[in-house]
Amino acid sequence: MDGYCIIVKGKQIEAVLPQSQIGRLPGYRVIDADGAYVSAGFIELHTHGIEGYDFMDNQADGLKKALRAYAKYGVTSVYPTTMSAPVSELEAVLDGFSALYGFEYDGAEFMGVHLEGPYFNPKQCGAQSADYLKSPDFQEYQYFVKKYPFIKRWDIAPELDGANEMAQYLTKRGIKAGIAHTNATATQILNAEKHGFTIATHLYSGMSGVTRINGYRHGGAVEGCLIADSITVELIGDGIHLPAELVHLAYRVKGPEKIALVTDSMRGAGMPENSECVLGNRHTGIKTVIQDGVAWLTDKSAFAGSIATYNQLIRNFVKLFKIPLPHVISMATTTPAKAMSLKNKGDLKKGFDADIVIFDDDIRIHKTIVKGKTVYTS
Repeated sequence: MDGYCIIVKGKQIEAVLPQSQIGRLPGYRVIDADGAYVSAGFIELHTHGIEGYDFMDNQADGLKKALRAYAKYGVTSVYPTTMSAPVSELEAVLDGFSALYGFEYDGAEFMGVHLEGPYFNPKQCGAQSADYLKSPDFQEYQYFVKKYPFIKRWDIAPELDGANEMAQYLTKRGIKAGIAHTNATATQILNAEKHGFTIATHLYSGMSGVTRINGYRHGGAVEGCLIADSITVELIGDGIHLPAELVHLAYRVKGPEKIALVTDSMRGAGMPENSECVLGNRHTGIKTVIQDGVAWLTDKSAFAGSIATYNQLIRNFVKLFKIPLPHVISMATTTPAKAMSLKNKGDLKKGFDADIVIFDDDIRIHKTIVKGKTVYTS
């Protein structure tokens, strides 16, 4: 079987051709995948931190270390995710991002910020602090959008007063509106879709399901997100947040074209079992404990984010959930790129950014390349 070559010039892919058509390439450095898999780099849409760092810590060195850590697991593009917090704290974190956005680092590419909250329903707060949750405030979110152009996505509970108006405001400015921590009915979700919501944050988690009112059954947010054609759903693929039957339900209904794999990882990703750590700012955040492969609130009432690395998601979906590898790779590359309207990422094609990952049958990462630069080698 004839192999293929990906020809990279500068930061972009110049061509993808059968090896037999190329011959020698004088002046080019050759990287031999040696029979391993080669794919576009993984795109992480939802993560709070990794290897001891949380983005709410607001530490420049920590962010740079985190970007290097993501690359170890095949991630080439990352959207750092915040949490619900006092306005002053959130503003301070975004001010910190302002000084770091737009530069190239020795790791995954910092694509812009994903705001998770604070416009959520307290009845579905999960690990988000209910003390900071509220309905959308036009003056407030307008201020943030104008001040911080690197905000690329903002999650909202669509049943709250003013939520649909906020989604329309964001959409007009190229910012993705996500559905999250919501107690909405399916009808409200389908109405929200018409107002510009396009992403469902960690489907099933922090979402209402079927309810019964006066004998009548009503679909919840989960059902609404599953049947809304234009909504891409996130699935946390750590093998713990979701059982196999819920993963397969989403897979059969949405297909790989509308599922984006996410870790929703917190600082505990890459840390040992039985470690104590904090979700959010290390000084003011929520105390958690890492046990049984996941982060818990200390009272064990709810998960507090996953500790999965991205290559673990791929491994779980292939080996645990028995989903074909090409479909899983689409959920890690092409689908998240389309969900964020990225025109030059998520595939190995001419003119696309040279974001490339090489991995083996066990999804161990051998090499990660970001915009033509090798940033990790095992």
